[in-house]
Amino acid sequence: MDTRRRALPVLLERDFRKMAATEGATVEIECISAPNPDGRFSGEWLFYVVDGQGERFLLVTALARERIVTSPIGMFGLAFGKLALDHLDVPSVAGDVCRGMRSRPGGGDPLD
Repeated sequence: MDTRRRALPVLLERDFRKMAATEGATVEIECISAPNPDGRFSGEWLFYVVDGQGERFLLVTALARERIVTSPIGMFGLAFGKLALDHLDVPSVAGDVCRGMRSRPGGGDPLD
């Protein structure tokens, strides 16, 4: 990917997981680079959480960079292991966004 976008506000993973687990919040996934089935490159996706009032937050790394997921393993691990999503919709065209996923109680990584 040639350019990175900054969408403010942003959340670190722990805060992102907490917000995703709140009532009325949903998770969105944006495809920023389409997967290539002919190569090892799997694509690039960004995760967002939308709170009950409609404000959108981008998941970032500890260095405040976009947390870009680049593999199916990473996608499943974050979606089901950390966020405990009720389902997973993955966009496969650059610029597309899948919406409406909700975090269920539980998950393999406790929120404290």
